[in-house]
Amino acid sequence: MAFGSIMKLTTDNKLSIEMAPFTREEVIATFVPGFAQMSVTKYLGNASVQTAETESEWYDAMIKDTSRVVWGIWVIENDSRTLIGSTSLMDIELEPLKQATTGITIVDKNYWGKGIAGACHRARTWYAFEQMAIVRLKSAVYEGNEASRRAIEKVGYTSVYTERNDIFFDGRLHHKECFECLNPTSWAWNRWWRDDRPTRKSVEARELTREVLKWAETHVELA
Repeated sequence: MAFGSIMKLTTDNKLSIEMAPFTREEVIATFVPGFAQMSVTKYLGNASVQTAETESEWYDAMIKDTSRVVWGIWVIENDSRTLIGSTSLMDIELEPLKQATTGITIVDKNYWGKGIAGACHRARTWYAFEQMAIVRLKSAVYEGNEASRRAIEKVGYTSVYTERNDIFFDGRLHHKECFECLNPTSWAWNRWWRDDRPTRKSVEARELTREVLKWAETHVELA
């Protein structure tokens, strides 16, 4: 289950993106130099510099992991394809309800701030809910990473709790805020809440996620 189906999409800035598989060689060429930069790694919970060997080991483990769905993030410009990062559904649980943890990394800083992460969040959320029948998505953002926080909140993620003093960088401890995004379709929504009354912030977030699913109907093409 390592690689998800290829998805083609366009960002709000009219950039053409493919979420598609990648090879071991492409991982080494893109992620090794990317992960050598502290500005890229510090919000990932692991500030270690990666090498060709460690990325190769990660690739071998990833393609065998049946609890993970991964996409490379490719920018398409003038008939050329550039791998700039990856996004994934990880730790997929089937019982008692289908859940997964989400993550994204854009290692090429030339493509930061261009709406790519937000578009990939929306496409991945649509795929999780509409193609995999996942009920709940989980994610986490370290204190100070406001761009990532805004990106997932726009999709409908809400904060559920904070793990204090979870990581140390830039000379101090940082908290980790944990989020959830619920499948807004009636069958999943009712299964999650059962007899409980949904919180107001979850109801508001549900509308955002519904808009994401509508957006994907016209902006995401499954290859």
